Amino acid sequence: MRALYAKWIEKSDVEELEIEIGLLDHDEEKSLHPRAADYAGALRTVCRLLVSRLLEFIGRYSASFTNGEWYFKPSELLPAWWNRTDSPSHKIHPTSWLDGLRGVAALIVFFHHSSQVWLRGLRPGWGSNPDAYHIMQLPVLRIMFSGGAMVSIFFVISGYVLSTKPLRLAREGRYEELLHNLASSTFRRGPRLFIPCIVSTFITAVLAMTGVFVDEGVARHYPRAGSLWEQLSSWVHETLWFVNPFAGGTGFEENLWTIPTEFQGSLLIFLCALGLSRCRPAVRFGCLVLFVAYWLWFGYWATVLFLGGMLLADMNHGRTRHTDNPPCVTVTYGRQSWKYQATYTVLTITFIFLLSMPEYDEAVTESFGYATLATTLTPKSWHNHWGPGRWWPCLSSLMLVATIDRAGSDSVLQKLFTHRFPQYLGRISFSLYLCHGVVIYTIGLRFSHICFGIFGDGTNMRYGTSLAVSACVVVPLLFWVSDVFTVVVDRGAVMLSRRMMEL
Repeated sequence: MRALYAKWIEKSDVEELEIEIGLLDHDEEKSLHPRAADYAGALRTVCRLLVSRLLEFIGRYSASFTNGEWYFKPSELLPAWWNRTDSPSHKIHPTSWLDGLRGVAALIVFFHHSSQVWLRGLRPGWGSNPDAYHIMQLPVLRIMFSGGAMVSIFFVISGYVLSTKPLRLAREGRYEELLHNLASSTFRRGPRLFIPCIVSTFITAVLAMTGVFVDEGVARHYPRAGSLWEQLSSWVHETLWFVNPFAGGTGFEENLWTIPTEFQGSLLIFLCALGLSRCRPAVRFGCLVLFVAYWLWFGYWATVLFLGGMLLADMNHGRTRHTDNPPCVTVTYGRQSWKYQATYTVLTITFIFLLSMPEYDEAVTESFGYATLATTLTPKSWHNHWGPGRWWPCLSSLMLVATIDRAGSDSVLQKLFTHRFPQYLGRISFSLYLCHGVVIYTIGLRFSHICFGIFGDGTNMRYGTSLAVSACVVVPLLFWVSDVFTVVVDRGAVMLSRRMMEL
């Protein structure tokens, strides 16, 4: 790879030199004044060489952590849509739809936090107040900014994915491989989750000292100390508390409150996979059902979601046969009839309706379609555990994943999440989750203020136009930042955790 890149650099330099001395004939150069063409060619050569050398330096420096091999190509630091021909084709496997679903959920979390900044009037449920009659506040449609429900989907997917291989090895009686897999997964899970968070919060702490965050008239404020030393000391203290799996989040990014919960749920999945590995499939299934029912009764919604995802994975294994390559192949009984597909579609819409329920602080008890669900049909034991805003999304997220999983790989429901764009979102989903807050409260707010100054915000039409123009810049920029963070930091954390296992 290094030789190919060096060859590309050398070839690029020769081409630029040939352009300068006229060996390559370009119409663009002919249209310029001769002296202007010389200056333009020289400037382009210098800029390209500087960028190339910088990327080469980054790649070579990273090689010291990867046995001399680059863990990313310099071209991957460019936006993904500029490298369409260079990107390898993504192989679709039986659980690829989960990656796409996770990516779409991460995008909805971004919409959720964006609505808290620019569209706070859309947060209450339909009909909860005289001004709450916008079309996007209707049930089902408001799923576009129901970020709290997407966290539930995150946890279900994690429980499903983390337990898939251990459950398969247990069913096949390959206990030695199972122990190796659980030991490796348990060791690498912490670095895999926390290293990208540590890097992102460090960048946030430094950026806060530069004053790039907009603090006036916003609900979220990023900590800013009197000096850089005090800021970094505060960041170290927050980070030491953050990596504690029994603690909460960090003040440098409020969105990261889910990461310690994710780590706790991961360890619980590994423990259950180990403890139930010698049980017969029916006994293991019964134990998982009892675990889910027990924690559901006491209102521990996150635990229910992780174990529920593991239960769904076990149910999937019961419907599939296994081979060595690929690790899990779904048994196909032919195309399901349109009646089954219609049933799965109706169930999916029903669970999306429940997932779009307003949260406990968004007038859910006065909202159209949810008042009875939020009061009479919510267990009393859950009113002190995040209230109805967690009970119904908790159940519906499990049922939504179960419905799409049961629909099969030939269904439209799964194919929706295996297209190129959802798969791309799935690849950058973790980085998108980590980076979207910083982008919103820096470039997002500042550029939207510029658009308000140009297009105005006095009427709904002007306000919407300003937001649309702003989104055309901010959203692609967020995707690029998340893409780069995935390539450089997220992928590096994965490789570093593997190297740590080899020490």
